[in-house]
Amino acid sequence: MKAIIICKPDIASCNIFENLKSLRNWKEEGEFQGNPLLFYDDFLMATINDEHIFHDNVDIELGKVLKQKPECIIYASRHRSESGKRSLTVHPIGNFGKAEFGGKEKTLIPSSPHLMTEALRILRKKAKDLDFSVSFEATHHGPFLSTPTFFIEIGSDEETWRYKGAGRAIAETILETQTREYEVGIGIGGGHYSPRMTDVAIERKISFGHIVPTYALSNLTPDMARQVISQTQDVKKVHFHKKHLKGEEYRKWKEFFLKIGITPVKSADLELLK
Repeated sequence: MKAIIICKPDIASCNIFENLKSLRNWKEEGEFQGNPLLFYDDFLMATINDEHIFHDNVDIELGKVLKQKPECIIYASRHRSESGKRSLTVHPIGNFGKAEFGGKEKTLIPSSPHLMTEALRILRKKAKDLDFSVSFEATHHGPFLSTPTFFIEIGSDEETWRYKGAGRAIAETILETQTREYEVGIGIGGGHYSPRMTDVAIERKISFGHIVPTYALSNLTPDMARQVISQTQDVKKVHFHKKHLKGEEYRKWKEFFLKIGITPVKSADLELLK
């Protein structure tokens, strides 16, 4: 079962929640943190009363209520940026360095490559008539969990967080996203919005897990790189955004991943999506 986490203090999360409720006939059964637990097909919706990025172990808490842990956690969330850019994003979570925004220092959370990447593809289609960019974001922030997790977000200011069209696009995406299994890869390099990994995922048969932006490479020790691998289940490939990497960085990490059995891949090496 996939668990959708709604955050009461988060305007965008509540927007997505109202759209989710309107799109399906949810069954109320039990409660979580004093809020109704809602069920539809293989989804449940649970609402928390505090900020999601600082609420650790929600998967364990839900497991105690449900008598089993969810297979995947999907956070419906806001995205904030100084630019105020209208955006819809998906991303894995964890911290390459300090835990300034929840989670634990130098700790990555299991990613959900197949579901997260398929969500990106569906979201791009759902937003084609909206004036929003759609992209991955690189791995960042909390909370801490032990279950495969990703965030799906509306950005980047209060007006857009409340925009029903964006909330509906994300709600429809969540409900329609099913696992499509392609080879699993990680991404290395690029900016925070991972434009290269986004383009490759939209066009090619690959499922991305953790994405390490160029600004996080100073924290990418061999131990952290192994964590990128261990927290991206079944990973076989690594895709580099070479234009955003120094030559020595690219050569160092290419050699590192080759030695542990992860194959560098270019977009041209991957089969086109039909």
